[in-house]
Amino acid sequence: MKKKKQSGLLIAWIILLVVDWAFRGTEWLAHNLTGLRFLANYLLSAIALLGLLYLLAFIRKRAVFWIFYSLLIVLPMLLQGNYFIVYKKFISPSDFAIFAESPRMVLGVGAANLNWLFLLAGTFLILVAGFVLQKYKPRKKWVILPSGAIFIGISIFLTLHWYSVDFFQHSTVAFYDNLTQEILSGKEHSLAAHRLKLLPVRKPENPPDLVFVVGESQVLSHMSLYGYPRQTTPLLDSLYKAHKIIPFQKAVSVGNKTRLSVPYMLSGLQGPDPKGAFFEYPSIFDYAKAAGYHTLFLSAQDLHWGKLNALFNDGSIDLLEDGNYFSSHVDVLKGVNDLAMLPHVFHFLKKYGSPFLLVVQMDGSHYPYSEHSPDSLKRFLPEKNPNGVNAFDNTLVVTDIYLTRLYGFLSKQFPHTFMFFTPDHGQNFGGLNGHFNDNFTRDVFHNALIAFPPAGDSVSYNLMMKKEKRLVSQSDIFATMLNIIKIQSQYVVDGISLLDTNKRQRVVTCSEYMPTFHNNPLAVVVDSAMQTRLIDFSRMSVTDSRTGKVYPYRKLPSFVRKVINYRLHRKVPVKALPDSDKR
Repeated sequence: MKKKKQSGLLIAWIILLVVDWAFRGTEWLAHNLTGLRFLANYLLSAIALLGLLYLLAFIRKRAVFWIFYSLLIVLPMLLQGNYFIVYKKFISPSDFAIFAESPRMVLGVGAANLNWLFLLAGTFLILVAGFVLQKYKPRKKWVILPSGAIFIGISIFLTLHWYSVDFFQHSTVAFYDNLTQEILSGKEHSLAAHRLKLLPVRKPENPPDLVFVVGESQVLSHMSLYGYPRQTTPLLDSLYKAHKIIPFQKAVSVGNKTRLSVPYMLSGLQGPDPKGAFFEYPSIFDYAKAAGYHTLFLSAQDLHWGKLNALFNDGSIDLLEDGNYFSSHVDVLKGVNDLAMLPHVFHFLKKYGSPFLLVVQMDGSHYPYSEHSPDSLKRFLPEKNPNGVNAFDNTLVVTDIYLTRLYGFLSKQFPHTFMFFTPDHGQNFGGLNGHFNDNFTRDVFHNALIAFPPAGDSVSYNLMMKKEKRLVSQSDIFATMLNIIKIQSQYVVDGISLLDTNKRQRVVTCSEYMPTFHNNPLAVVVDSAMQTRLIDFSRMSVTDSRTGKVYPYRKLPSFVRKVINYRLHRKVPVKALPDSDKR
C-alpha cells in the first residue's frame, strides 16, 4: 500500500496524459504523432506538467489541495478538451479577452457545443488522478525548488520560443501559457475610430450606384457556382452562364472572424495591423459621402457585438440600422431572416434614391446552420445534425435566392448599379480541421467573391473577367468601388481594383493580428497557388503549408517579409501619390 502511495505521482501523471490523448482522437494523433515538432512540444509540456503535479503534492490540507487542483488541472483540461473536440485547437489568448468582454455569449456558445461524454468521462478520470496524487507524499521537501524551476522554465520557453505551438502541448500547460500571453500582451485598444478627414473630391458625372453585400460564413467549396456537385446555387449558376456575373476563383478573406474582415474590407485594408492604423483610415462610406452619395449600412445581425456599429458611425452614414431595428429576436448567432429583410432593403433604396452606396450584411450561414433556412426552402434532407452538411447546404439555397432577387431588383429599378458579394469568412465541417471558423484552413480563408456589373456594361465585365483566376482579396472591393466612381484613394491601401489588369507579384493575408479582435498574433500569407505560410508573431515563427516545415520569421522570402513588415509597423495612414506622380 505504501509503495502504491509513493507511485501516486507517476500514476496521476499518466492518467492526465491519457485523458489528454483521448480527446484529441485517433485521427488527429495519427496525423501528428510522428512529427518532430509535436514530440518536442508534447515532451516538454509533459515534463512541465509533472513538475506542477509535484508542487501540488506538497499541499497537505485536503480542501486547499482540491481548490488548487481544480483551478490548475480540472478546469483547464475540461475547457481545453471540449474546445479541442469542436475546433481541433486550444483556447487562444484572445479567447480570454472575448470571455471578459461577453461572458454570457461565450458560455452560451460553449453550452451549445458541449460534449457530455467527454465532460463526464474526463471529469471522472481527472478526479481519480487527483485522489491518487493527494495520497502521494513527497519525500524530500528541497525538491520543490527544482520542480518549480522546471515548471516555470519550460512554461516560459513554450510561451516565447518560435518552435512552440500550443495545440502540440499538454492541455493544462497550453492553457496557462496562453493566459499568460494575454495578460502580458498589453494589447488593449480603444474601438473608437478617429478617421482622418478627406480632402474635397471631384463628384462623378452620372454616378453609378454601389452595393456591397457582406455574407456570413458561406463556404466557396459548397457552392455549385464554384464546382460543388450539389445544386446549391442554381440561380447564380444561370447568371454566370449568361455572362452576367464574375465569380473570382482565388479570393481570400481579410480575417477569419466577422470583427476582422468586415471593418477592414470596408476600409480597403488587410492585416496584420497591431498598431491600429485602421482606426484612422477613411472608410468607403467617407469617400462615397464626399462624392455626393447617399450612404446606407443595413445589417441583419446585431452590430453591437464587437461594437461594429460604433466603428463607422462617424457621420458618414445616412442610415445605419442593424437586426434589432427589424426584429426583436436577434442575437449573436441568429439575425433577421434574409429573405424577410429584402423588402426593407428595397424600401430604403427607393426612399433615398440614386446615387447611393449600400452595404448590406446578411444573416447568411452562421451556425447553428439549421436555423438559417426556412423549412419551405430546405432541399437537402434529412437535417440530422443542426450543424451538418445538409443543414449548411440549405443555407446556401437562401443565399442564392437572396442575391438573385437583389440583383433583379437593382437591374430593374437602378440599372446602373455595381454589386459585389463576399462572405466575412467560411466554415469547417469536422475532421482534422474541426468545426466552424476558429482557425486558418482553406474553407475558412478561401471564399467566394462575386461581381455583378450593370447589364450591358461589357467593358467592366471583360476587365474583371481577366482577373477571374488571379489572386484577389476582399479588400479589393474597396479599391474597385473607388475606381468605378473615378476617385483615387487619398491614402495607401492594401486593396487593388478588380478593374486593374496589371500583372504584379502579390501575396494577400488572412489575419487575427488586428485590434478589432484583440490582436491575436496570428496570420496566414496566401500566394497565387493558394498555398499558405502561417505566422505566429508572438514567437516569430512560420509554418509552411507546402512543406510542413517550421522556421524563424527572418527566413521568410524577402518580398513577403517586406509586405508584412510594412503592415506591422504602420501606425498611421500613408498618403497616396497622385496618379501623375506614380512611377
